[in-house]
Amino acid sequence: MTRVTVRSDEFPLDTDLMSVGQLERRRRLTTAVVEMLAEMPSDRIQMKEVSERSGVALGTLYRYFPTKQQLLAAAMTAWSGLESARRPEESRTGGEESNAYERVLALHRREMKAFERRPHFARLEIELHSSSDQFVIESLDQRAAAHRRMLFELMDGIPAETARVAAVAMGGTMLTALALWTSGRIGFAEAQRNVEDVIGLVLR
Repeated sequence: MTRVTVRSDEFPLDTDLMSVGQLERRRRLTTAVVEMLAEMPSDRIQMKEVSERSGVALGTLYRYFPTKQQLLAAAMTAWSGLESARRPEESRTGGEESNAYERVLALHRREMKAFERRPHFARLEIELHSSSDQFVIESLDQRAAAHRRMLFELMDGIPAETARVAAVAMGGTMLTALALWTSGRIGFAEAQRNVEDVIGLVLR
């Protein structure tokens, strides 16, 4: 059996430098993890099983993602992108909602509903926020920046500083709510209510 040696300070391959074939293999890896997270918690996911499910050789997997945590972070980014694509266009343009409060509330309800359907993703989200891996941190930062841009679009008309503080308050509350819910300290209904109360406080 070939032993794969992994250095924890290595970064995944840069997607900007990948060929079309490499990007497709990377996509198959993250897709496999997304599918597995729908079935089991992240601590039960094994790199060998990801390799088998994706059809990507184990050695290639480790070249793309030197650590499991990096692979999980990339999978969460892929899942977040899929969830954003599934949201109705009105969540980005305003749709029928008449004001910033209603638009942001609708967005967060869809996001919380996605986590309710996939609790393993919610638990992984909390786990990733405690990581010291630089790639994981950068992945979280990139996702947070994309989410802020979406929020600012929905808060069109709100003063910039108010929108900035609102985004910070809502993001922190949602993360705390997910942490309390996934640890069993509160129920999902209370977690969702906590987020909605803060949205109402900062935007109504």
